[in-house]
Amino acid sequence: MKQHISIEVDLETLENRQNVTGNIHFVIDYHRYFPEEGWSDFVVTILTWWINSIKGLIVSELGKTYEFDFMDGTPIILAKKLDNENLELRFCIDEEAKRRVILTANCSIIEVRDSILSVSKKVIRSFERKKWKREGIDELKDLVLSLERFPFPY
Repeated sequence: MKQHISIEVDLETLENRQNVTGNIHFVIDYHRYFPEEGWSDFVVTILTWWINSIKGLIVSELGKTYEFDFMDGTPIILAKKLDNENLELRFCIDEEAKRRVILTANCSIIEVRDSILSVSKKVIRSFERKKWKREGIDELKDLVLSLERFPFPY
């Protein structure tokens, strides 16, 4: 059975420091959060990584796994391509040199891609409204455009 997957960023928590930080997390079936609700991390950096990961998954062969990393702490999401439309997401925490899977979810590749695009655009618009200038935001803009135009082979 497919689960609903989305990504949320709390735009009110964005801070323009040396690196842009803010609250970001995955939401599984509208009520489970990973790593946790209100997880603070380097938003622009990890969205950049996640766009590259979803692009890799779209074109990869079946069974290939890509990582959706967080920068702060040890949470990681391992995404395996099940078929041309679906992924298996394993939500993991590294504990004492051992990786523990907290939750496994099957979902649509398109749903994950669209959620990454949506939240990335919200972050970009927030930057533009606040007139913040950052090197990383230009890269994120380029990657968003690239992902929007990225050929979905099916």
